[in-house]
Amino acid sequence: MRLTTCLAAVAMSVALVITARGAAAADPPEAPKLSSFAPAADLVRQTDYYLGRLDESLASQSQYKEDKEKVSKDGNTLILLALALGLDDGDNKYKEAAPGVEQDARRLAKAATYAAAKAALADVHRELSGPIQAYVLGWDKASASLPELMKQVPLINARLRRNLKKFAQKAKESAGDTATLAVIAQGSMADVSQTKKPTEAAKWFAFCAEMRDAAAATNKAIHAGDAKATEKAMKSLAESCDNCHAVFNPEQASKSE
Repeated sequence: MRLTTCLAAVAMSVALVITARGAAAADPPEAPKLSSFAPAADLVRQTDYYLGRLDESLASQSQYKEDKEKVSKDGNTLILLALALGLDDGDNKYKEAAPGVEQDARRLAKAATYAAAKAALADVHRELSGPIQAYVLGWDKASASLPELMKQVPLINARLRRNLKKFAQKAKESAGDTATLAVIAQGSMADVSQTKKPTEAAKWFAFCAEMRDAAAATNKAIHAGDAKATEKAMKSLAESCDNCHAVFNPEQASKSE
């Protein structure tokens, strides 16, 4: 089953979530250094990309009304991009501002009105021009909505597959998308309580790591300009989703066979 199909099905399954975080039987494994799975330069470009989309979606109340679901997905994605850049083992231009951006992105993702979303986005931009909040970041504190992230992933994957058809011309965009998928996988790891089988925490951690590492391998192949290696890594990325789906949403898996 393709990555887009299975992740969309996982998103549907979240309606049956168990919301208590205490349901997980174990803590997720320690995250590897960011540089090992998502280049900060790619994530900086992705941060600018999603901020541009959010600026467009919040340009007017009428546009926000049309793009409200898109704003939620993009806001949740921005949470994890900021988290990753703040935890970067190197340096990047948004590292100092990242804690405040992450907090404001949380408000943006949860905003129920145009005014609230607009105010949160304005605070994000203020943070980027000069940090005004202090907050300790941690992958275990990731609070992006798993359902919204799972809706975003197939959209990213579809764009990635389109851009890979123009491998050289769209290399920067493709690298950015694979880095974002890796960050989403890492950022989702702590949310086992929002799956249909929160007691199988170890499997959830392993599947998230599998997706993260497959996305990282795709990113590295793109940066190397190796189209064949990229195609191979993309297959592994799709398989990582299939493997997870077989355990955490077997009903949908059986329908696709």
